[in-house]
Amino acid sequence: MTKFSWIKLLLFVSLLTGCSTDSSPEQVQGLTKDEAAQIASAAVRQYYHLDVSAADREITLEDPAKLVESATGEPIFRGVPVHAVLNRNPQPGEVSAFHAIIDPKSKVVLSVSIDVLGTDGERTAKTMTDAELKQAAEEFIRTQRLLTPAAFQLVKTSPPNPDDLKRYFYYTDGRQAIAIGVDTVSRQVVTFTYI
Repeated sequence: MTKFSWIKLLLFVSLLTGCSTDSSPEQVQGLTKDEAAQIASAAVRQYYHLDVSAADREITLEDPAKLVESATGEPIFRGVPVHAVLNRNPQPGEVSAFHAIIDPKSKVVLSVSIDVLGTDGERTAKTMTDAELKQAAEEFIRTQRLLTPAAFQLVKTSPPNPDDLKRYFYYTDGRQAIAIGVDTVSRQVVTFTYI
């Protein structure tokens, strides 16, 4: 091979290796993918009483330092987002994905949510009154002890959105605030986030 051919080959290989970046880092702020997946799956078991495994899922981490509010330059998340998505098509009623935001220092879960495929294989809206949705959110707060039971109060409710089958309820107990998402199809809480 000529010197010019070697240079072209070297440039090509350099270009290939430079362009092949992993879309998800193995570790973010000291939190590894495996550790994050274990913490998130334990939170799903604790809060939703569902047994999920990270074994057959694609685990991704996001670096909160790279996810910033455009107007302020401040990070959007207070912790490290982790996503665990099935590597196969989910069965009806199965958790197709779960997501969490974890404080990397304390390993405390700040947010956890689940995605569940409806029992008929489709997501279709059912009618639930605001009172029923609010009752589901408040019962979840009480049973999971997310806020001080005697002191929490509703701050606001998201308006109905035909493009989103979740309704959000925002509560505070004077010390902490939390957003609770209730799935209008399954009639269960599917996400909560300390805000």
